[in-house]
Amino acid sequence: MKRIVIFQEGSNNVELLDDDGMDIPTYAEGLSELLKVGNVSIIHTTSGSFIARPSKVTGIFVQDSKIPPKKDPKKKNPKKPIKEGVDIITDVD
Repeated sequence: MKRIVIFQEGSNNVELLDDDGMDIPTYAEGLSELLKVGNVSIIHTTSGSFIARPSKVTGIFVQDSKIPPKKDPKKKNPKKPIKEGVDIITDVD
C-alpha cells in the first residue's frame, strides 16, 4: 500500500492510497511524468482518481504505508436480524 500526499499551491493537501506493487522509485517516476503534462493530469489510484493542474502542484510525497483504506462513510453496516423469540418494547407508558 502506498500513501501519496499531493501538495498544492494555495490549497489543502490531498492524500491518496494506492495498492500498487511497484517499488517507490518506479512509482515516483510515473507520477513525475504526469507533472510534465500541460493543462491537466489525472492520477488514478485504488482509493480514487485525482484531477490536478500540474502548474499548481508544488510537490508529491510517496511512501509505503500499512494503513488500510478508510471505509466509505456512505456505506452503512447492514442491520442485524432480530432474533426470534425476543420481545421488543416499542412504546412505554
